[in-house]
Amino acid sequence: MQTLAVPELIDTPAPGRRRVLRHWRGALLLAVACAVLAAAWQLARPAAADMLADAMPPELAAQAGQDMLRELDIHTLLPSELDGARQQRISSAFASLQAPHEGAPRHRLLFRSGHAGATAFTLPSGDIIVTDALLRALPDDGAVLAVLAHELGHLHRSHMLRRLTQEAMLPAAASIVFGNTDWLVSSVGARVPQLAWPPQAEIEADDYAADLLEHNGLSLRNLAEVQEVLSRQGSAQRAYLAIHPPCADRLAHQRERSAL
Repeated sequence: MQTLAVPELIDTPAPGRRRVLRHWRGALLLAVACAVLAAAWQLARPAAADMLADAMPPELAAQAGQDMLRELDIHTLLPSELDGARQQRISSAFASLQAPHEGAPRHRLLFRSGHAGATAFTLPSGDIIVTDALLRALPDDGAVLAVLAHELGHLHRSHMLRRLTQEAMLPAAASIVFGNTDWLVSSVGARVPQLAWPPQAEIEADDYAADLLEHNGLSLRNLAEVQEVLSRQGSAQRAYLAIHPPCADRLAHQRERSAL
């Protein structure tokens, strides 16, 4: 007659069984503790990144942005091929906007072309980069000003600096301690044009842009129009949407502001 196999643990003497059970209990507790610590770190990570960003001296943040721009100009960006008259028209229109509330952060508008696609992004140095491909994809200068106002909102809230410290916390901490941004730039600088914003950052930048446009008598409809126009175009024109995702909450918030 065939007999059933008896689990090895049953054949183990009682002291041995207790050791095996203690081993598995210890392993389970360790796994649970690791999971709890990992979850706690994910919750604490944004706050820790904000603390690092707040601790970084403004001149060091500006140096990091300048170094990142230099690296991007070498490897990713090219000089703009946009007509000089249009560059001047956009620059003048953007510079003429009167900032709401406490004023606009120091900034510099730069035009570029290259491998980044149709996009716009900010650097901690106050540089706002907009590409030829994005300018060609937008329907008019009103939409362009809406994009630039949105980027100014990111700069106003120091979103890029906070995003960089979250992406590379150890290099950011080393930059603060040693007063040198080389490690931070080499760690994350090349990825700046691809860093996507979380929904809350997008809504905050939209709110600043809406205040700026409204303060200057410009239509808030342009904010939502940018998302709608680019979403109807080909993949080459959607680089901007990849880092500025038009989530439902954001679009609803834009429409609500436009309706006021």
